[in-house]
Amino acid sequence: MESTAEQARKTAAIAEGDLTTVITVRSEFDVMGKALTDLVAKFQDLAASIVTSADQVDVGAKQVADSSTALSQGATEQASSVEELSASMEEITSQTTLNAENAKKTNALAADIQKDANSGNAQMAEMLRAMDEINTSSVSISKIIKVIDDIAFQTNILALNAAVEAARAGSAGKGFAVVAEEVRNLAGKSAQAAKETTEMIETSMKKVNAGTNIAKETASALGKIVEGVSQAGELVGAIATATNEQAAALEQINQGIVQISQVVQSNAASAEESAAASEELSAQADSLKDYVSVFKLNQNSDVRVEETNPAGDQIRNASVQTASSKAAMPLAGSGVGKY
Repeated sequence: MESTAEQARKTAAIAEGDLTTVITVRSEFDVMGKALTDLVAKFQDLAASIVTSADQVDVGAKQVADSSTALSQGATEQASSVEELSASMEEITSQTTLNAENAKKTNALAADIQKDANSGNAQMAEMLRAMDEINTSSVSISKIIKVIDDIAFQTNILALNAAVEAARAGSAGKGFAVVAEEVRNLAGKSAQAAKETTEMIETSMKKVNAGTNIAKETASALGKIVEGVSQAGELVGAIATATNEQAAALEQINQGIVQISQVVQSNAASAEESAAASEELSAQADSLKDYVSVFKLNQNSDVRVEETNPAGDQIRNASVQTASSKAAMPLAGSGVGKY
């Protein structure tokens, strides 16, 4: 039977952290022996649970640290990609804005061209009206020339008649015959001049008609140009409007990318902080295992407890289950179980 001194020695060993110490319960009434046996068993359970939990915390913390590091690296790469995308979007937005300004200038230029074309078309219409008036006047002049030609013809007939009568009068009609001859010559010249004038007027009318046809064709072409310029102006205006809308949309997209960049950078910072916190948690778990390492645990699956009667005979062998053969004790608020 163990003496009180032996129990005191074993108690001192337990106090030094040797949880492999076997306490012999001397009898059913050995309260101290039973209490020490229960204390050793509970200490072994507690120490084993702490070690198991610390291992789980260490593994989980390292996993979180690795994941956080990977997340941080990914977020950093995303931030770099977002920055490149943001720079590209800014360049596209700048180019689109420049295109909108150029489209606006082109629209204004098209409006000026349309205005000039309309003015030219109006002037062409005035010229056509003037040429029509010239044509009308030429017809009137032709009629007048025809009258003059008729008068010259009649004058020539009268001069011939006067010459015949003068010849009949003999010497008395010589002077009258001279006058009649002169009148006849003048009538001939008038007829010749009228003929030449008529030919000139006809030539002029042909040229005027040709010019009128050309002017009409030019006016028609100019009208088509005006219509085309008008349509081009409308298209350019629509392009300018669409480009302005695109520029506004790109600006909104750019702002969204900036916000995404801020969120990604924030996530990267949070991931780095999480990784640092996980590393600190892993270090704390290692420290906890170092603290528990001062205890010497039983390498067997259970702690043997011998119980004897007052005569020193062994009455039973009891097995106290240790942490090595049962689940780890969960630590309240630790959150270890989720790993």
